[in-house]
Amino acid sequence: MAIDTRPPNREQATEVWRDQLRQRRATSSAPVTVDRPGHIAADPSRRRFILRSFWTGLGVTIAAGLGLAVDFLYPRNVRGFGGPVPAGHVSDFPRGGAPQQFLSGRFLIANLDPSETRTGGSGGGAGLLALDWKCPHLGCAVPWKSDFNFDNDAGGWYRCPCHMSTYTRSGIRVHGPAPRSMDTMAVEIDEAGNITVQTGQISRGGPDNPERAIEHPLLPA
Repeated sequence: MAIDTRPPNREQATEVWRDQLRQRRATSSAPVTVDRPGHIAADPSRRRFILRSFWTGLGVTIAAGLGLAVDFLYPRNVRGFGGPVPAGHVSDFPRGGAPQQFLSGRFLIANLDPSETRTGGSGGGAGLLALDWKCPHLGCAVPWKSDFNFDNDAGGWYRCPCHMSTYTRSGIRVHGPAPRSMDTMAVEIDEAGNITVQTGQISRGGPDNPERAIEHPLLPA
C-alpha cells in the first residue's frame, strides 16, 4: 500500500494545533492536589476532642489550685486571734492590778476588784475580764495607761492614742468619739485555774461590762 508522504495542508495543521491547545488548557484548569508534609485535614470530631481535653485540663488545674488555697487557709488548731488563746494562770493576775496585754489574741485582761470605787475603776465588777483592745471608733489598739490622769483621777485608764477615747478599767467609755464601750471576749477558767480566752466570741461593749467578769476560787483575793 502506498504511503501518503505529502505534508499536511495549512487547515489540517491549524486544526491539530487547536486540538493540542484545547488539551493543554483542559489539563491546566484541572484541580491539582498537593500533599503538604504535616498537613492534616480538618476533622470535626478530632477538634471537639482537643477542645474538650483543653477545657478539662484547665478545669482540673483551677480546681487543684483552689483546693491548695483552701487547705492552706483552713485553720487547724488555731492559736491566735479568732480562736482560743491561753492567757496564763489565775495566779498571774492580782486583784486590782494593771491589765495585761496579749499580742497573739489582741486583748487585755485584768482581775477586777469590786471594792475599787474610783471613777475609772472596776465599776463593781469582780473577777477576770478580757477586753478586745480594738477601739470601737476606728479600730486603733487601746493600751492601758497606769499613770494617766483623767477627770482628776490618776489611777489609770484605757486611752486610745488615735482620737483620745477614754475607758475605765472595765472598758466603759467616758470620753471621746468612740460610739460605745470596749468589746469583751469570752473567758474560760478550768478547775486548775488555767485561763483561755475565746477571741472568736466577742460581745459588743456596754454598760454591763463589769458584770461580764468571771470569778474563780483560785483568783488572788
